[in-house]
Amino acid sequence: MMPGTIAEQRADAVTVEAASPVDVRDLTGAERVVALYASDMPNGRRHHTSEQYTAWIVQGAERLGTKEMRRRALYFGGWRALGMHGLVTAQIQARHEQRFPQRHRLVRAGQGSALSVYVDRPTPAALARNGKVALDGDCPCDGTGWVMLWGGDPDASGEIMCPVHRRAEILAHHHARLAAR
Repeated sequence: MMPGTIAEQRADAVTVEAASPVDVRDLTGAERVVALYASDMPNGRRHHTSEQYTAWIVQGAERLGTKEMRRRALYFGGWRALGMHGLVTAQIQARHEQRFPQRHRLVRAGQGSALSVYVDRPTPAALARNGKVALDGDCPCDGTGWVMLWGGDPDASGEIMCPVHRRAEILAHHHARLAAR
């Protein structure tokens, strides 16, 4: 198995559609992470040039195909949004680990993606998709958009907006705060 081969559902072959050459600028940060993970990028800690990361991103994107890469990037984004708030369910974590069994490799792919986004700025189309997330399991909000947090003290309990189902509202709030500065 190649270093970045994703082990999810290996019994079924991933169909890669014939497409035009991959332009890294047309990919979001999460799509670049997924593409790097699926590429032949080495697992070891070495410094690589931005050109080498670009080549690996193109390789991984072509290996997975646009549709599958974007699907996995949406799920990766959903896992990350829940993870930042400590809300990842066991089901979502299990599916994430199935898609990305090598945790250290995922971290390296994230670092390479960050360099790539810095060097090859995303196009407006990629920016429009950036930040979109999805879940392939049970959300802690059960689709209500609100997550109840229970503290040891009843006065310390409360609700927060779901970082997946209320994402647009949360982002709008942050943008409004930045604009007010």
